[in-house]
Amino acid sequence: MGTMKFLGGSSLTSVLLLLSAFLLSSCQSTSLVQSIHESPIGKIGTCYTSPTQQAEALLLDFRAFDQTGGHPASARDLAMKGCHAEAAHITERYLVEHSGLSRREVDVLIWHLGQHKAHLGRYEVASALFLATLRPPEVTSESDNFDWNTYVLGSWAFLNKEPLLLDHSIETLRRKAGQRNLINARALIGLRDCFDKPYSLAIGPGVCQPPPVTPLP
Repeated sequence: MGTMKFLGGSSLTSVLLLLSAFLLSSCQSTSLVQSIHESPIGKIGTCYTSPTQQAEALLLDFRAFDQTGGHPASARDLAMKGCHAEAAHITERYLVEHSGLSRREVDVLIWHLGQHKAHLGRYEVASALFLATLRPPEVTSESDNFDWNTYVLGSWAFLNKEPLLLDHSIETLRRKAGQRNLINARALIGLRDCFDKPYSLAIGPGVCQPPPVTPLP
């Protein structure tokens, strides 16, 4: 299997430039009105947030906006309700308008933005966003041997229908120690088991979710 080259050592500025390219190419289509049109039938009322709520969400710190939620217009709350178009829209705005984010926080937001796009079936955009979160070698070492890049490549492989790379990613994660690697291996196994299904079904709970994963020797 060939080695995939990826963005290594890119600065925060270059990552934001990549994001800006997406925003400039689709700034009209990612407006709130378009987001409402993209929402599944029956979710328009559930997914709607007012301009005031959106403005409040943009002032939340990273943890409240992306991790814990608690505000109806936070990306976390919207995603939990299945409102991925709206979650993508507010995440794009947060990345552009919220100052003081660390590089790691930007990477997490871009990853989740990619997931929102994948849930909406926009695989080409999601693939590029996923790859933008790949970490250069000097920042990949963690105490629990966490292998973020392999999880990214496995997720990319699902979107681009590369089963061999997905299988390789699963095996790699299962051979590495660390609970986070096993959790991500489980997610990739779900994608592999439902390889021909949409990302929105394959990644979520249900028939595609496998039992807890054990490490390989």
